[in-house]
Amino acid sequence: MKNKHTNTIQKRNILARALDVPVASLSLSTDTFYGAFLSLAAVVTVLLYGASGAVANTEIAITPVINPRQVMLENKVEKLVGDYPIAQMAEIIAKQDKTTAAFLVGIAKKESNWGKRVPRAEDGSDCYNYWGYRGAGSRGIAMGHGCFGSPEEAVGVVGGRIDTLVHEYNFRTAAEMVVWKCGWSCDGHSNQSVKKWIADVALYKQKIAN
Repeated sequence: MKNKHTNTIQKRNILARALDVPVASLSLSTDTFYGAFLSLAAVVTVLLYGASGAVANTEIAITPVINPRQVMLENKVEKLVGDYPIAQMAEIIAKQDKTTAAFLVGIAKKESNWGKRVPRAEDGSDCYNYWGYRGAGSRGIAMGHGCFGSPEEAVGVVGGRIDTLVHEYNFRTAAEMVVWKCGWSCDGHSNQSVKKWIADVALYKQKIAN
């Protein structure tokens, strides 16, 4: 350790003679340089830490992806239904398969006049069941039909049932979809009411499907 210290002193003496400056001044300049270097390093560290915190707290804006088909379908539904209650479901309906969406609009027109004739909960609130769906909703049964808690639930449940008939049973026409009205047999319904149901559903379904 002593030899190392001695070598350091000797090097300073040699450097001082070469630069023609006192040894004490050279020692002070070296210490000052290291002090400044350490201070600068500390400042840079603080700045980098602050910058990293700012980046971590920065919210990245994500632009939602626009689906042109969905936008066109939503506009078509809105234009057709106008200010009927079902208009609040236009965006949700537009997210469905196009054939399913068309049946949702067509059947709702026939079963509830697009939400103007609907089952209501005991407190008088809308059950959002515009399709005559008889299965229970999250709010149970009201007036013999399912009572849903929201438009999203209603379209999700009813749209799912219709989607099954469209894709698993390949029902593409109102005449095939008449099972929605009759079940698997229309024996308990008059021919006139069955034909009227088919004609009305087909009329409004086509306005969306085409």
